[in-house]
Amino acid sequence: MQSVAVPLLERFAAQFCFGRNGYSLRELEALFVEYLNDVPHVSPSMPPTKSAYFCQCVGAMAPETQRQFLYDLCDSPPPATGQLPPDVDRLELLHALVAADGKSPLGVELSNLTVRGVRNQWFTAASRLMPSPSSAITAARALLETTCKTVLSERGETPDASGDLARLYKQTGRSLQIGASSGSSQPVHQMLNGLVQTVNGLAALSNRGGDRHGLPAGIRITDRSVAALAVHAAGTVSLFLVQTHRSSTRAS
Repeated sequence: MQSVAVPLLERFAAQFCFGRNGYSLRELEALFVEYLNDVPHVSPSMPPTKSAYFCQCVGAMAPETQRQFLYDLCDSPPPATGQLPPDVDRLELLHALVAADGKSPLGVELSNLTVRGVRNQWFTAASRLMPSPSSAITAARALLETTCKTVLSERGETPDASGDLARLYKQTGRSLQIGASSGSSQPVHQMLNGLVQTVNGLAALSNRGGDRHGLPAGIRITDRSVAALAVHAAGTVSLFLVQTHRSSTRAS
């Protein structure tokens, strides 16, 4: 996978951080922290232009991370001090990004799923570990359940409504063509099977020890290490589903 071409990055910069529109330098710096380990510091004495800083930071990302970051900007950019581009302009940028990867942009629409959104929900679930492990488990299940349902809906399928998380995940896996029949190598196949077991375990754990309405009184998980495992497993699987869903429709 090739890095996104500089002229296209400059088009994004013109829409998201030009003049008084879009993000300030400080907002850009905070935004890039979510996608880049070593974010260049903005010097108050000699600050770069917003456009140059944008292109520098995105250019430092791995090609796949570049696309996930730019997808997030197109799909649901975080609030900014200045005015952000409307849906029609963001969709145009998305189409340009998809076309640059050699794929037809026809039928490609803005998504309700973002990597940033999953990470934020993941953080919310993790923040509940100390006061209430049961609540953290419930939030972890909700994250994975919502992700699966949104992926399926955006792919034109009706999500399973039985309340069975394992069944919903299997439906999502079939839609994304991840599983035993996907032609994956043996190590990848083993990892994908491991995800199934992880989801099954999370479903059973949340059914017994979460704090969802209607559970028998007194059944609660108090072990924070078990709850943490559930939270981080749900976050990891949800990120994998979002990235697979968007890449399958947008990347070459």
